[in-house]
Amino acid sequence: MLENIKQLLIPQSRERYGIYPNVLKEVFSQLSRGVQIYIYFTISKLLITLIFFGEALKCELSESHSTATTLILHSIFLLYHEFKYKMELENIEKLNLIQQLLEQQGMNLEQIPDRQTFNKLTMTVKKSIFSQCPDLNRESKFLNFLAQVIIIRFFIMMLDSPFNFNMFEFYQETCDAHLLNVIFIIVLTMFLEFIFLYCLVFVLVIALPLLCCIQIYRKGKQLYSIRKLKRYLESIPPHKYTGLDDTWVKEDKNCCICMQEYAHNESILQLPCSGQHQFHESCVRNWFNISNSCPICRQQLG
Repeated sequence: MLENIKQLLIPQSRERYGIYPNVLKEVFSQLSRGVQIYIYFTISKLLITLIFFGEALKCELSESHSTATTLILHSIFLLYHEFKYKMELENIEKLNLIQQLLEQQGMNLEQIPDRQTFNKLTMTVKKSIFSQCPDLNRESKFLNFLAQVIIIRFFIMMLDSPFNFNMFEFYQETCDAHLLNVIFIIVLTMFLEFIFLYCLVFVLVIALPLLCCIQIYRKGKQLYSIRKLKRYLESIPPHKYTGLDDTWVKEDKNCCICMQEYAHNESILQLPCSGQHQFHESCVRNWFNISNSCPICRQQLG
């Protein structure tokens, strides 16, 4: 038993997977290193919490003690889960089965692909290991759920505490101050592990509907400005073009919307923009069906 624990704790090199093709050797080694780091991190988290929890037991029992107890249990279950996952990464039969499945899919396992393809392959291998061991999948979901419960519970405890959101000053006045500080740091690291999930929930539940409402508001505001502008333009009398010597036409004798020269007796409308630009009446009215800015200077007229 001790030999097995020692084998799981000591980092393994790529040579351990030397029987496999280059790609799988790199994938298995990367997964093994990731689990190894996470095991060390969880052991450190467990030991620190136990040390400060033992010191805080001298104080009167409080909600921080129950939160620390939950953290300790979560760390123990997490260590068990990670050790079990590490053993699956050492299970030659299952790794051989993964190799056969990938070869049947026609994947080249000798030449290491680009980083994006390699990351996808790593996730595929990890899912394959979890699919071959349903207990790992159930344990992972349970531990994720428990971690989220701990995070939510701790933040509720913060809100209920009379420290006016100045947490560290409040903690320094309590008997189990060090334990609370440690719990805060650990819960913060747990929260960072789930930050992408929370960000996704925030985007789907809050940000996405908010962006839709803002877009609808902007579109409605633009349509209102266009209708208001069109009513204003109806009050401006158009000018009848009389020919090349028409001094009322200040610019070129053509409309920059349709790129056609003004014909005799055509209606020309002058916009109230800073440049007082002129266009065919029909062209500029059609233009303001989709925009409320001058076609030349882009000045907002709504």
